[in-house]
Amino acid sequence: MKEYFYRVRTNWISFWEIRARRYEFLISFAGLFFIMVAMLQYLQINEKRMGVQVADPLLAMLPTIDMSALTFFLLYTSIITAILMLTSQPHRLLIGFQIYALYAIFRTTTMWLTPLEAPAGITPLIDPLLAWASTGQQLNKDLFFSGHTSTMFILYLVMPAGRARTVFFFGFIAIAISLLFQHVHYSVDILAAPFFCYGAMGITLKARKMLHLDAELHDWQSTDSDSNTLQKRHARHTSVSGAV
Repeated sequence: MKEYFYRVRTNWISFWEIRARRYEFLISFAGLFFIMVAMLQYLQINEKRMGVQVADPLLAMLPTIDMSALTFFLLYTSIITAILMLTSQPHRLLIGFQIYALYAIFRTTTMWLTPLEAPAGITPLIDPLLAWASTGQQLNKDLFFSGHTSTMFILYLVMPAGRARTVFFFGFIAIAISLLFQHVHYSVDILAAPFFCYGAMGITLKARKMLHLDAELHDWQSTDSDSNTLQKRHARHTSVSGAV
C-alpha cells in the first residue's frame, strides 16, 4: 500500500509539472463532465419520445430474469477498481477520459437517430446512481447502444495488458449476458457497443497523433508489468535527482 501511494505521488508530480499536460487534463475532465450532464438531460427527453419496438429472435428465446444486483455489483466494483489502478497512471487516465467523452457523444447521437421502445418482457433495470442523477425517473428507452456494456468495455480497453485486463473482459461478457436475460436491451444494442467503443478509442488516439499529443502513447501500449517497471525506474531517477 505504501508503494502504491508513492507511485501515485511520484507519477502525478512528473505528469503535473508540464503546463500543457495540466491544461489538457483539466480541459478533458471538464469536457467529460459537461458532456455527461448533457447526456443525462437528453435521456429524460428521450424517454418521452415515441419509438419502435423491434422483434428480437434472441430475446424471444431467453427467459426473463432480474439480474440487476449482479449487473451493478460487477459494474460499480469494476469502476472503483479501475480508478484505483489507473490513479497511478495519469497518462492512461487522461486518454480514458477522452475516449469516454467521445463514446458519450456517439451514444447520445445514436439514441437521437434511432428512437426505440423497450423490448417486450423487459424487467426494468434499476440503476441507483442513474436514478439519483436523473431525479428518480426510470429510464427504459436509452437503448441503442448499451451504456452499461460500453462502460465495461471501455474499462477493459483502457487497462494495460495483463491479468487485470483479462478479468475486465470477462466482466464485460458477464454484464452483456445479464442485460440480455433481463430483456432491458435488444441484442443489437449490446453487440454494437464494442464497435462504437473501439471507434471512440481509434479516433481519440488518431487525433492525439495529429495534434502531436502522442508522447505518452508508448505507455498506452505497455503491459501491466511494463507500467510498473517504468514507474519504478522513474521513482529511482527522481530519488537520485533529489539526492543530487
